Amino acid sequence: METSKTDKAVVTVAVTTLLTFLIVNYIGSIWLLYPNLLIAIGLFGYCIWQNGEGTSLLSRSLLFGFTATLTYIPMDWLFSRKVHLIFYLRPDFLANMTTPIGLILSWVVFATLTGYCYQQLEMICRNREVAGAALLAAATTGIGAAVGSTVIYGLGSSHLWTWNAKWIDTTPHIASVPLFVPVAFLLTFLLCPYYFHREQHAAVAGIRCGIFMGALQFFCFLLFYIWR
Repeated sequence: METSKTDKAVVTVAVTTLLTFLIVNYIGSIWLLYPNLLIAIGLFGYCIWQNGEGTSLLSRSLLFGFTATLTYIPMDWLFSRKVHLIFYLRPDFLANMTTPIGLILSWVVFATLTGYCYQQLEMICRNREVAGAALLAAATTGIGAAVGSTVIYGLGSSHLWTWNAKWIDTTPHIASVPLFVPVAFLLTFLLCPYYFHREQHAAVAGIRCGIFMGALQFFCFLLFYIWR
């Protein structure tokens, strides 16, 4: 199967995002997130404007990523402002906001990448008549989200955010990342067949994902905290 321009754009954004967080980890400036966001907007916008192969899938994934993030934001506010589970260290445009705008927009990119990954893998598996196409695509996406969240949270730790030692110091970790984080992301994206059930509208799929993303992170945290 030939790789489309849209696939190449998605891979490019994934790579530039990883490189951005590597640089942020070294320099510690949240403003470095914005060049990567401009790259993502430019590449995704160009692909949609070209209306080539995979454009419809990318558009659905963007809507999925936007609604998932919008749904998750209030829960993140509870985690940071009320529960004090995590503290954000680098404000950008609005200093009074709990979560910096650059991080919120980066979440849209992350959710878009995972949504595209699941839908593309599921379509490829179905075209090749692979048994359990949706479950296989969800498992691959979930594992990728778990690994990716570990890397991103590890690179952002101490420069963009820090965990409240009172809550997480006695729970299991992978390097500087509490174990409940990748576990929660794994479980969240294992549910992709439910989000996109029967050609569900991308906005509805995103709302479902955002709800489960917040709920599973909280319940996984409670599970590890209680059984520490």
